[in-house]
Amino acid sequence: MHTPPRDGLPRDPARSPAAAGASGWASAGGGPLRRGPLPRAADARTLYLAAAERLRVTSTGEALVIGRPDAPHLGAQRIPVARVLRIVCGDSAEWSGAALALCQQRGITITWLNGRGEAAGHLWPERPRRVDLADALNVLAADDPGWSDAYRHWLRHQRLAVLQTWQAERGAAGQPVREAEWQEAKRRWVYRDEPPELLPALLHGLAAALVTHRLSECGLLPHYWCCVGEPVELAHDLTRLIWAEMNYCAGPLAAAVDQPREAAAIFERWSGRCVGALHQHLANLRAHALRELAC
Repeated sequence: MHTPPRDGLPRDPARSPAAAGASGWASAGGGPLRRGPLPRAADARTLYLAAAERLRVTSTGEALVIGRPDAPHLGAQRIPVARVLRIVCGDSAEWSGAALALCQQRGITITWLNGRGEAAGHLWPERPRRVDLADALNVLAADDPGWSDAYRHWLRHQRLAVLQTWQAERGAAGQPVREAEWQEAKRRWVYRDEPPELLPALLHGLAAALVTHRLSECGLLPHYWCCVGEPVELAHDLTRLIWAEMNYCAGPLAAAVDQPREAAAIFERWSGRCVGALHQHLANLRAHALRELAC
């Protein structure tokens, strides 16, 4: 049996349904701070700090402490960082330096959202590179004058792949995409980078937080500068790919999301699909980068 959260902070209801609520944060024990990200609990999940009132985030040992300066009688909530996958934070939360340092040391990304639900900034922990994609991107950006054009070609191909996913899902649902509709979507999205905007902006911010977390885990940077002086905005471009697929494939869900907490819960239930799509985009980018290196 579990108790519902008494502090009103939205949680991730999908990764561990039995652990939802304030009692779901099991104690991980204290201990000295250690350098570098450590293994997380198997049921680690997203922590949302988006309460309407002011929040104060401090730390003690291996836990974040969430307090409410304007309602001290409610007490503070202690959340072991081993149970935190990533953090999505509104602009009402104030952070201590120690709490930020703890997240940095434990490899926890933080995404701040503004009042419109858009990503305003990120805490991007430094990680050792664990995949050869990071090295390939560094070499191509530094040494290959043609990489920016090759990257744009890859990006257009990935936009087309998003449309093909949408086309397949519509066909499976008995609502095939008409030829005129397909050509218009291809013109706007593949060639003009104009995805549909059916879902609330908050979901775009949550998608950006997910991309930030996964790129950080892979030892990849949010952007790279090519030797010809052009930027490759990897985090931005991957977020738009995920965002476009969400909007194209939302269906009736687009009209069902209107409250921030409801949007966060729906996104977490949808996050498995987003992670799968993100991994496929990265796998395709890796294959494309290695082909470019071999030329």
